[in-house]
Amino acid sequence: MSGLEQRTKGRDEGFGGAPAITAVTARSPGADAAAVSPVWPTIDGDLLDERRAAVPAFPLELLPQAWPAWVGAAARSADAPADYVAQAVLATAAGMSGTRVWICISEGWVEPLQLWLAVVGTSSTGKSPALAMVGRLVSALERERGESREPWPRRIALADPTADGVLEALHQGRHGKLLWRDGADGCFTPLKGMASARHLEDLEVSMLGSIEPDAVASQMQRGGDGLAARFLYAWPHPLPYCPLAQRIHPASDDVLLSLRRLLQLSLRARCLLSLDPSATAAFDAFLARLHRELRHAEGLEEAWLGKGRGKVACLAGLFTLMSWSASGEAEPPREIGQEAVERAVSLWSDYYRPHALAFLQRTMPTDIECRARRVVHWLRANGRRNVSKTEVRRMALAQTVNAKETDRVLARLVEAGVLRPVGNEAPAQRGRPALRWQVNPSFQIA
Repeated sequence: MSGLEQRTKGRDEGFGGAPAITAVTARSPGADAAAVSPVWPTIDGDLLDERRAAVPAFPLELLPQAWPAWVGAAARSADAPADYVAQAVLATAAGMSGTRVWICISEGWVEPLQLWLAVVGTSSTGKSPALAMVGRLVSALERERGESREPWPRRIALADPTADGVLEALHQGRHGKLLWRDGADGCFTPLKGMASARHLEDLEVSMLGSIEPDAVASQMQRGGDGLAARFLYAWPHPLPYCPLAQRIHPASDDVLLSLRRLLQLSLRARCLLSLDPSATAAFDAFLARLHRELRHAEGLEEAWLGKGRGKVACLAGLFTLMSWSASGEAEPPREIGQEAVERAVSLWSDYYRPHALAFLQRTMPTDIECRARRVVHWLRANGRRNVSKTEVRRMALAQTVNAKETDRVLARLVEAGVLRPVGNEAPAQRGRPALRWQVNPSFQIA
């Protein structure tokens, strides 16, 4: 909860009032060459720094009972960050619990136990091996034959890339299921047959997916921008090499038993979890702090923080069920205690929040600094000698900003020594001359 009092400082708001780029008088190429000085200023290092802000490692101690040791061992076995394994565990537990579990926060406020979690990283960072460790647990349960009256669930993890296939699977049996999207398309793209990724919100299912940061911009153009605030992200820093001798496959009997009990719970009647008085007080204190902090947030950060109310409630309910599933108690719980709420608040505030801010600020054009970095990355990748405002807006920023915002980005890049305006020849047809900016030659040095 200490992290709730802190704010991650990653945005530079000083460019909010940057002036619009003014027109440059058209002139001949010879005049341009004479007017442009060969001396360039030093490029602002902030725009060249590709390092992310420091983010915390996943706090395994917050996971119930047998899970911390198993997650740590599974991560070493896969030579992957424990963050990825923990994300897969939480998503799987939420999915197996099913949509019949509801969290009653107060009179008139009920949340379904549904979580969307994402593992973020470039290729070869261990995302798929980590998720595969948990996927083996799911496969083991799918192969079992239970003693219930209904046939034992044959499909728990839904990896079908088509909308029709997923919808058909969701309607087959009432057991818990999980939408598993570990592929190149990522979390923000629609299933095949979906007009827009926004229709994913209509699916009553928890989701686990992987994201490659460099692919986010293209996915946003297919309706994924509306989903970014709904995910809980894990984007860990690279880990040191793990020696082969330490990559021992973990024993899974205890965690399999826990997941099996959650799956059996989903076959029962509806389960309603209410906050006990101490949990209500703890959750109310969290809501009050969040309410104050929302006043100072904007854009996607504000949207993500706003979803925190329901996410923390779901995490508290999930922790309660995971603790029960590892115990010997026959009847499922009916109340969420203070400890579960405090664990959920701590995980969301101290872990998920800094990871979300790091992800949103680096991959989504939510402010001038972030947009300017995207243009710098595009300039480096394409080796352009000069660009137009239209090219920056359409190609570098994927039409995610209007003309006025593009002017502000260009002003920042000129100030940073990345670009400088130059004139262009008068257009062949009637109209104003196209404005162009010369790119700092240092970008063309290999």
